[in-house]
Amino acid sequence: MECINLEKQFGDRFKVTYEETYFAQYGPKVRTEDPHFMVLLCQHGHVYPHGGETLAVSTNRRGSVATRLAELDCITVLQDGSDGVNVTFHIDDFDQVGTIMKPRKARPRLSDEHKAKLSEAGHKHRFSTGSRSSENERESPPGDRLV
Repeated sequence: MECINLEKQFGDRFKVTYEETYFAQYGPKVRTEDPHFMVLLCQHGHVYPHGGETLAVSTNRRGSVATRLAELDCITVLQDGSDGVNVTFHIDDFDQVGTIMKPRKARPRLSDEHKAKLSEAGHKHRFSTGSRSSENERESPPGDRLV
């Protein structure tokens, strides 16, 4: 069953990572894009694909966040435990759920134009290779030399 690719959907705005079982499945150094293992990290838990156009949320603890989620009309509660809740919702309702869950922001990515501009601005301050010409080279006074 196809699921939502969180990286393509939210990667420009929020921090997307893989759950621990991804590395057990593919190995520690493999970088295979598999949307089934993607997780959107949040302040109060995480969001993950549930299948089709449905996403799911798992909260870190029970309390006001879990209660606020359960009160939303767009939410279907799957599990309600003493350590948090697991709920599902349609992707169109992400903004409502995101307001409560507070997804972690992605690192800002520089555009190619901005990178070129920064590179040009720092060009005159870079270290150069090679040696200095002898007339610019500074010599120490004779008394400062070690014998």
